[in-house]
Amino acid sequence: MNAQRGFGLLVLSTMAALAACGGTDVTDFQYGASQPGAALPEGGEIRHENVRFLGQPVQTWTMVYQYTGPTLAQTAPFAVPEDGGHGKWGNCVDERGTAATGSPTWPLSRITGATYLDLPKVELTGPGITGTLNITKSNPPNTTGNSTLRTYGFTYGGGAPNPTGTGPLGFNGTLTGAMSTAGGDYTLDIGKKDKAGNITPMTFHVPEAYTAPLGIGGAATVMIPAGKDLTYTWTTPANDFGKTGKEHTKNTYFNLTFFADPTTGVGQFFCFPDTEGHQTVPAAVIDQLPAGGLMVNANLTHYMEAREANPGEMRRFDLVAIYCNISAYSKQ
Repeated sequence: MNAQRGFGLLVLSTMAALAACGGTDVTDFQYGASQPGAALPEGGEIRHENVRFLGQPVQTWTMVYQYTGPTLAQTAPFAVPEDGGHGKWGNCVDERGTAATGSPTWPLSRITGATYLDLPKVELTGPGITGTLNITKSNPPNTTGNSTLRTYGFTYGGGAPNPTGTGPLGFNGTLTGAMSTAGGDYTLDIGKKDKAGNITPMTFHVPEAYTAPLGIGGAATVMIPAGKDLTYTWTTPANDFGKTGKEHTKNTYFNLTFFADPTTGVGQFFCFPDTEGHQTVPAAVIDQLPAGGLMVNANLTHYMEAREANPGEMRRFDLVAIYCNISAYSKQ
């Protein structure tokens, strides 16, 4: 079986990619196929997250931005395991890079040469939100990504996590966990034209709740034995691959584990499941991790819309919703 991810329908001959899509037995799964923005250069996103962070109360992290500037060639590729998951890192992808360049793949690589755009409005509706949530432009400018390690010229909403407190900083600190309800459908309106030339809102879906493995998301540090494979399991929610069983819909979720070094602001490794609800992080990856850092296990939905940036210029607008669990780890 194989999967196809990203621009140019890059073929993955690996069960790992299918497992990352919830483990469904599908053929020729096309990541983003037929989505309005799939062939367009990056140009903005909403990143709406329901977060369990270091044992703190459940949080909502949301941020929105749009930009113009970089060419299609500067659009970051998606993470793909080397040699169909049979390379040095197994089903993991090496995301290490310098502070100047950042990690090599979306959504971690640096955005360069961008001009960030003021938006006519940024309004969000959905479960847990009374009426309409006006996501305001950050002042002073927020340049920190919720969970991307990217930096931005400015965002609407956003705010850094707060490891020593009980909730995030900035605009995110004004939100409740219910505003990103698991399994909820949300609507975003930025007042920009779609491909048909109409100003229309965009809808997206927050993944269903699940219990993360290894207690990730709790207050306890995850202990990782050095020098050996790290294997763990969990129960996966039902996934949605459309009527044909091989469609990337707004409700299709993808599971990943991510290791990050918060002291450098650079990612370490993305890892994808080898089978449904089963992850093996190879010893080769464990050996390369810093002695301590952050470990994320998450389900995310990703739908690529298209919205006008400058007049007459269509760019990809990513609708990203995440059921996210984050803990500290320590390598023993």
